[in-house]
Amino acid sequence: MPYVDDRLKPSRYAIIRWFGFDQFVPESAVTSYWVSPSVFLGIRIINTLYSTIVLWSTFGLSARSGSLEFFFAFFTNLTFIGLHAYLVTASYHHVRYFLSKRKPESFFTQPSFVNYLYYYLYHSILVFNIITPVVYWSLLAGSNENASSIRVWTNVSVHGVSLAMMMLEMIFCRIKMEINMVVLIVINVILYMLLSFVVYASNHFWVYPFLSWSQGPVAAGYYIGVGFAFVVVFFIQMLFHFIRDWVARATGRSTVHNQEHMSEMTERRETEEA
Repeated sequence: MPYVDDRLKPSRYAIIRWFGFDQFVPESAVTSYWVSPSVFLGIRIINTLYSTIVLWSTFGLSARSGSLEFFFAFFTNLTFIGLHAYLVTASYHHVRYFLSKRKPESFFTQPSFVNYLYYYLYHSILVFNIITPVVYWSLLAGSNENASSIRVWTNVSVHGVSLAMMMLEMIFCRIKMEINMVVLIVINVILYMLLSFVVYASNHFWVYPFLSWSQGPVAAGYYIGVGFAFVVVFFIQMLFHFIRDWVARATGRSTVHNQEHMSEMTERRETEEA
């Protein structure tokens, strides 16, 4: 049976329903208001290939500099890994969408919890890939005069190009955000802050200088301020999604998608009947 923006099967668990995991619409992940699914896939493949090159280049530079053991301690690296994982997964489902005659069957045939993880991953990249560039360029970036060309390129890629790749996803896909997911974003941030304490306890250095408690009460302000920033960015992204969907409705693009889909369904039925 063809899917017309079908949601996932409602969960029997109240916590899943409260967060809105089962409100995910798989077809919205592989179609766009603005471009055809094939053009959208092309954009995703380019971004996926680029993120792959950047990720392994960053990993290699860390290995060469002898800091590989701390690679997963940096929020920047974890954020970029999350973005890369999202792009790879989205591209996989997009290819499967075409192989299944433009039906998002790959989502419906995999375990529900995998779809829930994908839906949360989408929310996380929306927020983290704004916070990371802002914090880096405002608090952490130093002079690049003595940095190698490849180091400058990787820094710009993980602290700038990553934002562009995330925004392309947000603009071109039709996925909607669930407001209660902000709780998971906050929990995610708290867990990372706890990780920074573990790193300090085991290696006696703070991953980021502003996390150091040697600053006294100022450090508490940084922790609270950064945590609050994640919440603010989450709601800014919700506003962006509202604007995207509103423009699509105002310009008739949301109905264009439905008309095209219904036309495809009619053609399929006629072919099957013949």
